[in-house]
Amino acid sequence: MQDSAILDDEVVTELQDVMGQDFPMLVGSFHRDGEQRLQALEAAYTAGDKETLCRQAHSFKGSSGNLGAVRVFDLCMQLESLAREGELGQVSDLLARLRDAFDQACDALRQI
Repeated sequence: MQDSAILDDEVVTELQDVMGQDFPMLVGSFHRDGEQRLQALEAAYTAGDKETLCRQAHSFKGSSGNLGAVRVFDLCMQLESLAREGELGQVSDLLARLRDAFDQACDALRQI
């Protein structure tokens, strides 16, 4: 793995092979979608909307897993679990870490 904490090289390489010249478009789409999901997660947290928080974290987990963004995937999994259990006390810290991981994953994907 490139940086085991950020991307899964095997997933990224496979996507590059499949997508070819469209890979940068996929990365751009992931970035736009991720920005929207982060905003939705933050809004749901602020509103105390556990159901939306759980649903958004689940969707973000799927898209980041598909792209090999393993740190984002792991944080989304934790966020989804906390939201499902109604444990919102740690969510603020998790959202900050998720934002950081997402930015790092997007940077790493753009450099490929």
